[in-house]
This record gives sequence, structure tokens and C-alpha cells, in this order.
Amino acid sequence: MQSAIFNSANFSSIATDAKGVIQIFNVGAERMLGYTAAEVVNMITPADISDPQELIARARALSAELDAPITPGFEALVFKASRGIEDIYELTYLRKDGTRLPAVVPDTALRDVHDVIIGYLLIGTDNTARKQAEEALLKAGALQSAIFNSANFSSIATDAKGVIQI
Repeated sequence: MQSAIFNSANFSSIATDAKGVIQIFNVGAERMLGYTAAEVVNMITPADISDPQELIARARALSAELDAPITPGFEALVFKASRGIEDIYELTYLRKDGTRLPAVVPDTALRDVHDVIIGYLLIGTDNTARKQAEEALLKAGALQSAIFNSANFSSIATDAKGVIQI
């Protein structure tokens, strides 16, 4: 059953060693990102397939939040997890074909019996639909504003009690 869960194609499971080098790249990661496990295992870190500008922004934000110097790259992805702090963040993966995949990524530090970090587990879920819905809402709001701002008439909206809202 463990194998069936881990090899689910509905999410990416990327496990690394303590230095961040990918050791496990499940079927879901292959499907979502277009790389085979053979192309990434023992070769790259998750940072190598992540938007570099987002890694820089994340490192800056975490450095300010935690008052610690954090370098862009793999450290920016796992800094909180390495200190036992729960961390779930949005990240854009770069697929093999060059397209971008918005994802939500919780990460976890993997520890041995002596509580020493032996690696990290990053579970990614596709965030494309949510991002598209957010963009559609922004566009709808912009259209509504444009209509109201350019109208040649006045309009007032009230709530159910008759209190003016706009």
C-alpha cells in the first residue's frame, strides 16, 4: 500500500538527501514536470527546477521574517522545515518542456533516530486551476470597475436593509 500511495500520479513526491540532491522522484512528479526519475535522481536539487526569481524572493522574505541570512536556492525551500517549522508555500516549477507549473508545496525534514536531518520531502500539488480562478476574478473585478468608472450615470447599491454600499 505504501508504494501505491507514494506512486500516486495526483501529486509530486520529491525526496532529497540532506544536501538537497533528489533521491526519489515519483510517478506524479514525472507526469507533472515531464522529467523521468533517471534524469533528476542524484543529479539536481528541486531548486534547479524551480523559478529562480521566486527562490530569490523567498530567500529575501524568509531572511526578513526570521532575521537570518538565507541564500536563494535549495536552502530557501527547506529553511523552515530544517528548523522544525511547518512550511507550506506556493512555488512555480519549471517543466522539462519549458512551461511553468504553479504548485503548492508543503515540505518536511526527514530525520534519523538521533534527530539528525537525513533529507527532505517535498509534496507538490498542481495549483493551476486556483491560479486561473484568481486571475478570472481579478479580470471580472477590473471590468466591473471600468464599467462603473466610465458610466454616464450615477449608481447606488444598497444591502438588504437599504444601507448604501457603493
